Amino acid sequence: MRNRILAAILGALLLLAAIPTAKAAAFTDIDGHWAAPYIENAVSQGLFNGVSDSEFSPESTMTRGMFVTVLGRVDAVETFFWGSTGAPAFFKDVSRNQYYAPYISWAVCTGFVDGMGGGKFEPNGSITREQMAKLIALFASQQGYTLADSTEEGLVIPDAFSDSDEISGWAADSVEALRKTGLLRGSRNADGTYAFRPKDTATRAECAAVFCRLVAALQRPNTQPVTAQNISLSAAQVTVQIGESYPLAATVEPTNVTNPHVAWHSSNESVITISGNGQATCVGCGTATVTAYASNGLRASCNFVCEGTLASADESYNEKCMRLFGEVVNDPRVYYASAGQAAAQADMVPISILVWDFNSAGEKVTKTMWLDVHKNLVPTVKAIFEEIYNGEEQFPIHAVGGFRWGSGKSEHNIGAAIDINPEENYYCDPNGNAIVGKYWKPGEDPYSIPPNGDVVNAFAKYGFTQGIYWRSGYKDYMHFSYFGT
Repeated sequence: MRNRILAAILGALLLLAAIPTAKAAAFTDIDGHWAAPYIENAVSQGLFNGVSDSEFSPESTMTRGMFVTVLGRVDAVETFFWGSTGAPAFFKDVSRNQYYAPYISWAVCTGFVDGMGGGKFEPNGSITREQMAKLIALFASQQGYTLADSTEEGLVIPDAFSDSDEISGWAADSVEALRKTGLLRGSRNADGTYAFRPKDTATRAECAAVFCRLVAALQRPNTQPVTAQNISLSAAQVTVQIGESYPLAATVEPTNVTNPHVAWHSSNESVITISGNGQATCVGCGTATVTAYASNGLRASCNFVCEGTLASADESYNEKCMRLFGEVVNDPRVYYASAGQAAAQADMVPISILVWDFNSAGEKVTKTMWLDVHKNLVPTVKAIFEEIYNGEEQFPIHAVGGFRWGSGKSEHNIGAAIDINPEENYYCDPNGNAIVGKYWKPGEDPYSIPPNGDVVNAFAKYGFTQGIYWRSGYKDYMHFSYFGT
């Protein structure tokens, strides 16, 4: 929560600093504005620029990317290193050619910002006033700064904010600390009290004022900071099973480094997720690299191989949910309904299988076929088709399908259902009328799936159910599903 709040604050300030253009005196939209002196000061210090040669846009909102950029300028961040190709790239929506990219990398490694989940930073998102307060307070603390009381002439420091009960709990201490020093004043009410308006979006003018006060109030440590010289991890190569976790320990040297913060990053969060304390969790089959970054950008990596245990007939419903989703759900068929097709597709993996089929001369030959299945069922589905292929029947397969997105409730939507030879293994109503396909004639048509044959037994062994046991009376002879729906 802390780091996400910081990240949100960052965005708003970044807009101010986006384009190096005109000097403050050339801005035509700040004449008579209450923040004009702050804007002129902020521009003269190189913290902000205008949105064009003639406009500062004081009432526009700050973005997360802007905010981080301004904080980095306050801290005199060396953009040459943080913007290089060797610098960490934490977010898929922050490209290296964006002005805020090096500052975001710096802020994450320093330890006072994080992303918004899903591998995104949302650099163009706005920041609220309480987020701004939280981020500034964390920045000062993480960098070892103290804040002196403001000596700004004529500045009124309110005894309290009239709307303090509206400030979120995670931001209350930060807002109070910045109020006491005079960095945050709020707006004057008709009765002489001051309101902070915590949920309002911070404007460029407000941020310019706050940053001018921040620069004046920052007191740097008397001692020279000790920077990291090396970072190492407790492991370089790890193999884990889906659902298992592995604790990685990072060692930063020297031990008296001023900022010991370590930032973690997974190269593929659909395979490995990593917590802020180095706990790596295998969530899908495949490989991924976990990298730990010291506060100055030094890094160390560990390669993970995530393997999936095979499903079985004795798995409970809850165990099946945990295998696929990492949580128990009421109806697995609609797990991706709210997120949509793209989110579902991201969890699917194309796999190749060997099958028997007939050639034009009627001889059985080996063919390779492809289907998409849920990433956490890949080892199981491969094992099923290996058993079918190696079975005595050498059952022929000319059509197979897995993941298929649709609007209804279906395990095909989650990559947990497989159809085989749909024409010869029809889906019919309780009276035997075909809905999909033509018929089911085992023993007569070689493509029809025999009851208790190699196909049925292989799927059953690994916990899949053929679609002929539905309580509705409808029968789907082609259909095998993990949850039996």
